[in-house]
Amino acid sequence: MIFNFNDIKVLLIGDFMIDQYVFCSSTRLSPEAPVPVLSPEKTYSTPGGAGNVAINLAELGASVKCVGTVGTDRYGKELISLLKQKNINVDHLYNTDLPTTLKKRYYLNGKQILRVDTEEINENWSQKNSEFNYEVYDIIILSDYNKGVLNNKWFSKIKAKNIFVDPKKDDFSFYSNATIITPNLSELERAAKIEINNDDILVKVCQSMIKNSKLKYIVVKKGDKGMTIVGKKDFIKHIDAHDVQNPDVTGAGDTVIAALSLSYLKTGDIERAARIANAAASIVVSKKGTSFVTIDEFNSIQNL
Repeated sequence: MIFNFNDIKVLLIGDFMIDQYVFCSSTRLSPEAPVPVLSPEKTYSTPGGAGNVAINLAELGASVKCVGTVGTDRYGKELISLLKQKNINVDHLYNTDLPTTLKKRYYLNGKQILRVDTEEINENWSQKNSEFNYEVYDIIILSDYNKGVLNNKWFSKIKAKNIFVDPKKDDFSFYSNATIITPNLSELERAAKIEINNDDILVKVCQSMIKNSKLKYIVVKKGDKGMTIVGKKDFIKHIDAHDVQNPDVTGAGDTVIAALSLSYLKTGDIERAARIANAAASIVVSKKGTSFVTIDEFNSIQNL
C-alpha cells in the first residue's frame, strides 16, 4: 500500500526545542583534569522535541500547525526558521521571556561524550482554547516533554476524536480520554510507580491505566524488545523490534508518534499502524542524530 498523507491536517501541541550537535577533535588532555580538550570543527542544529515531531509529520506530507513557545533568543529564531523551511505553520509558536530549550551534544571520534541542556520550565504558560476549532483537524498530537506547555490550565478543554500523546508526566490520568499514548518502558514505570520486568506486569499495568484514565490504547516502546499494544477488552499484541546495528535512538519516539498517528488514521488498524511505526523507527535509529523518515522510505516498508 502506498500512503499519501497530504490531505491530513495535524494540530501539534508541545514543547519545542533545538537539538544542536558539535563535532570535535582532540589532540591532548587537559592539565586540569583527565578530560580531552575539545576543538569544535562542525556544528549544526535541528528542531528537537515537538519540533522533530513536526519535521517527521511534514516529511510524510501532512499539514502541520504548531502550538507552543520559544524564546526571543537566537535559538528561538533559528527554530522558527528551520520549521518554516518545511512549510510548517508556526503562527502559534509564542515568544516568552524564557530561553529556548537547547540540547547540545558534543561528539568526539564519532561518539557522543557530553550533553548539556539549557532549559527553564514554563510553569505559568496558558493558551486560549477559543483560538482553535479542534474539529477541523484530523489529528491532535501532544508532544509532552514536561517543559510546561502542556499543563492543566487548558489541556483538559481539548475535545477531539483523535488525540495521540507522547507522555512524560508521571501521572497518565492527565491524558484522560486520549486515543493512544506512547510511553517508553521507563516512562510507564514512573507512572505506575513499580518495576516492570516482564510483559505480564506490563499488560496488567496498562489495562489498569486504560480503565482508570479512559484511554483507548497504550503502545509501549521497549527499545530493542519492540513494542506492546494494550487496548480495551483484553486486546494485547506484541511486536518484535527490527535488528539495527549500533542504533542511535535520538528522536526515535518522535518518529513513532508521527508515523503511528498518520497510519492509524489511514488504516484504522492499531496493530498495523504500530508495525509501521516500529519499522519507521528502525529506519531513523540507523541514522545519526535527530532525524526523520522520508515519505519514500516510509512507503518502502514492506510485509506489514
